[in-house]
Amino acid sequence: MQINATQIREGMVLIVDNELYRVTWKMHRTPGKGNACMQTKLKHIVNGRNLEKRFLSSERVEKATLDTRSMQFLYTDADAFIFMDSETYEQIHIPKDIVGESQKFLKEDVSYEITFYDDQIVGLDLPKSMELLVTYAPPEIKKATASASLRPIMCENDIEVYAPSFIKAGDKIKINTETGDYVERVKHD
Repeated sequence: MQINATQIREGMVLIVDNELYRVTWKMHRTPGKGNACMQTKLKHIVNGRNLEKRFLSSERVEKATLDTRSMQFLYTDADAFIFMDSETYEQIHIPKDIVGESQKFLKEDVSYEITFYDDQIVGLDLPKSMELLVTYAPPEIKKATASASLRPIMCENDIEVYAPSFIKAGDKIKINTETGDYVERVKHD
């Protein structure tokens, strides 16, 4: 689908030189002399390569039409992650290079948003936050102030998080999947 360069927004996926790129930053520039343009920073969907590109404001750009489906993570095999479509029960294999660093947040029976472009898998979106079980936390130091610094703990999937000293093994915590930071302790039912 063709759009005017001035319609480019962050998060959009564009087709540049027959490759898919996600817009991570954009700014409309109008110099005193010359033509107005859209300055952009793009990230390659598959390999993560960064690209800075300037489009003239009058230029037409190709916006990719993406399809997103909710799919449940089942298991890992030697070279891929196996997901199941929650509606059709169809199983798909997603190569490890597409999942990348997100693999540490994959939990069995949890649904994730899988993005397709012409039936080709181009991405996996994690929820903004996830609840994880704490598997190891060092003993709490007595007489420590409530504002003591954060300390490293281990969660399921071997995820290390810096959390307050009151967090203990067996607790469930919520973490931000974008930054890997501790958000809060999850209350027990």
